[in-house]
Amino acid sequence: MPVHSTARPAPPTRRPATAALPRRFRAPALLRGLPVLLAAALLLTACAPRITDDGAKDYPSPQPERIYPGAAPVRVLDRFLLTSFAQRHPDAAQRAGLVVLPDGRAEPSGDLVPQDYQPESCGLELALRLNLRSFPSLLLGFTDDSRRTFASPKQWTVNALDRTSLHVSSPDLMNSLVVFATLDWNGNGVRDWLVLLTQKAPHDEGFYLGYWLVVEDPAPKGLLQARLLSLDEYRGIGAPVTRTGEEARAFLDKLLREQVLPASQEAARKAADEATIRAILKK
Repeated sequence: MPVHSTARPAPPTRRPATAALPRRFRAPALLRGLPVLLAAALLLTACAPRITDDGAKDYPSPQPERIYPGAAPVRVLDRFLLTSFAQRHPDAAQRAGLVVLPDGRAEPSGDLVPQDYQPESCGLELALRLNLRSFPSLLLGFTDDSRRTFASPKQWTVNALDRTSLHVSSPDLMNSLVVFATLDWNGNGVRDWLVLLTQKAPHDEGFYLGYWLVVEDPAPKGLLQARLLSLDEYRGIGAPVTRTGEEARAFLDKLLREQVLPASQEAARKAADEATIRAILKK
């Protein structure tokens, strides 16, 4: 007696995913190659050296432990800038105990103690850890609470750095920073950095700004906090206009609105580009 067995259905034929979609859902040829381009970009990024401020934190205490029992000896890194600084800020220099001699040397003098923080490159430290939101400048328009250093906003390009200086730029703003002297500026027994930051907008060659800053209590970890002492405005070859305090902040706010592209506008443009791509993918 013949045995009847139930016939097994043939296994389904697998079809390419794109074949199951109507033609109107296929991405354009340019966008179909986007994953390959992104993978190549990620590979290049992984191979290239990268500056990042991941893990940077604020100081746990505003008053670090005293290193020097008295005044810290002055380290002169740029004699011309230190002389210019002392001439522009005589009262503040006197309060800090800073004396600049005619030959460019400075007092107080003495030996550095081993526990004094002296990085190999102040320029690299400024690139990685200077808190751009700790002092009024045009940089406030290119940062927010999650993008506080030159390392975190992707629009900055480090053009050069060395032991004492840093040059970083974007299409809208060029920045040069020089640490020209170190000393105990605030009198708490910890070495501070005197810094000159100059900013120029590429579209206005005759105009630039000079910020005289003090980076107070630099430490091996955490963000570097800077304080604005004065702001010089240069236009052409005339004498600079100097501003301090709220006058400097109001002047910078006006400049940022009228002459320099703020980061918020750049972010809005990028968001619009991403929205356009998403709309194309849905068609």
